[in-house]
Amino acid sequence: MERVYIDTDLLIVGGGTAGCLAAWEARRVGGPDLGITILEKAYIRHSGSLAAGQNALNMYLNQGTPEDFVCYARYDLCGGPVREDILLSVAREVNETVALMEREGLPIKKRPDGRYLNRGKWNVEINGAMLKPITARMAEKAGAEIHNRVYVTNLLKQGDRCVGAVGFGVRDGRFYVVRARAVLLTAGGCAGIYRPNNAGDAHHRIWYVPFNTGASYAMAKRLGCKMVGFECRFIPIRTKDTVAPTGTLAIGMGAPMINALGKQFMKENPKWVEWGGHSAPTPIRVQAFLVETAEHRGPCYMDTTRGDPGRVAEIKEQYVDMSPSLVLYWAANDIDPSKEPVEIDVSGPYVVGAHAAMAGAWVPKEDRMTTVAGLFVAGDALGGAPSRFISGSWTDGRIAARYAVEYLRGVEFPDLDPDEVRRQEEITFAPLARYREAAESKSVPRPGIRPREMEERMQKIMDEYAGGRTRWYWVNETHLQIARKKINHLRRDQLQYLVAEDLHELQLAWDVINRLDVCQLVIEHLLYRRETRWPGYANRSDCPERNDAEFDCFVCSVWDPETDELTMMKEPYVQLVPGDRMKQSI
Repeated sequence: MERVYIDTDLLIVGGGTAGCLAAWEARRVGGPDLGITILEKAYIRHSGSLAAGQNALNMYLNQGTPEDFVCYARYDLCGGPVREDILLSVAREVNETVALMEREGLPIKKRPDGRYLNRGKWNVEINGAMLKPITARMAEKAGAEIHNRVYVTNLLKQGDRCVGAVGFGVRDGRFYVVRARAVLLTAGGCAGIYRPNNAGDAHHRIWYVPFNTGASYAMAKRLGCKMVGFECRFIPIRTKDTVAPTGTLAIGMGAPMINALGKQFMKENPKWVEWGGHSAPTPIRVQAFLVETAEHRGPCYMDTTRGDPGRVAEIKEQYVDMSPSLVLYWAANDIDPSKEPVEIDVSGPYVVGAHAAMAGAWVPKEDRMTTVAGLFVAGDALGGAPSRFISGSWTDGRIAARYAVEYLRGVEFPDLDPDEVRRQEEITFAPLARYREAAESKSVPRPGIRPREMEERMQKIMDEYAGGRTRWYWVNETHLQIARKKINHLRRDQLQYLVAEDLHELQLAWDVINRLDVCQLVIEHLLYRRETRWPGYANRSDCPERNDAEFDCFVCSVWDPETDELTMMKEPYVQLVPGDRMKQSI
């Protein structure tokens, strides 16, 4: 394979929400001579979680203080734990970042008096169809060297330091070797490790972008980083069939959740009222939905007929900026949401770090550097700090970039080990090489396992034994032990037969490899946390109660490449903002 060698001061892996703003900030603080390189597996103007646009920024301080936002974030995860230091640093800068993006052309809706049009305490509405091109332009303005359609397969390590990355061109087939003084990992979260609830209708009709396949988590884990929060999966409530976000209906339109009897169960059931009714933490709202369904009062709906009539009239315009498939679905099925409620369902699970969950790499300090020197993380790749969303991930990218530039001041270029580069090249192209070898051999009747086949097997195992929708997200020791055995069989025994016919299928093969590594993290973290801390997200039938005495902490792990085992450990929860953790602020 032809090789491409790149030397850069700062390598950013992933040209999404956090990565683009990181490049802009790195240029601002690092000056014109700083080498900034972005590797993006798709095309940077239309990639990542923002590719389809959004209609709101879910982190903005319309009222209150950064401390108030921390209170909200920890309450929304049932009292935490959350990384309050990380959330405080983001909350202190997020409004400034939003103002920056407005100056760069992002259309933010305004009230007659000129203030941003808010959607609840922490949201502002936008016209976000061009959200990703505007975000990508920040990296382009920074003069970053952008390599589109380069799939990064592994990070490089020299001693205890991250020194670059390798990958392949998904169209040109070249092997890319990047030597960097510092690396910032912003390659998103993970969808697709569980069976989608529209299987057969589409390969991935899901909420979270299907092209985020856990590369951030898998590469950080394989490098030896301490990982955190993989037992806290995100289970969203979404519109039936089209899997569109329901926040637009609940917050933007004032539509309540109802059951098939027309009852607003979040307001009428004392158990959920005690949690705050419609303002209950996200996992509790999911749990309430599951209880209504299990007790045969479903299906459930967002009752748009009870919403603000003026806002309901704008509902289609709202979704065109984010989930146009829902508008098409209504048109095709003759549905008028102003005259009939919108059916909802549960989706997922998803493994994310910047939404209403906290998976990712552990950073010992606020500086966003992982436990491997020289490797920084931002966005979904950063663990322990939920509720950052888009604007928080922008801000997080900026903060991480500043720390990375500061780190560069005392760091020289590394010397890469040529033997390790050759080994990584073999690993990268192994599925392609196996297919070609089998195709040329007349004694082999069928050339191995294709990525789609292995992915479907993985999804079946995770769904049935690791708390998927088939089991209504319940887990226990017995099922998780079976999941561990079956997933490790795929990882340790079957990956040697994974083949790829061409470069596109090679990309799909690496998607499966990364997802399987995330599966291991999820299973082991679920096994280790012997309690039910986030009902709705994961209910342990064998440990149904919360256990603060043992688990009011972060659950972390480090992977051992020699044994392929995770060493589990705890990190203490440090509460910086005083107050009752089970109550919202303001």
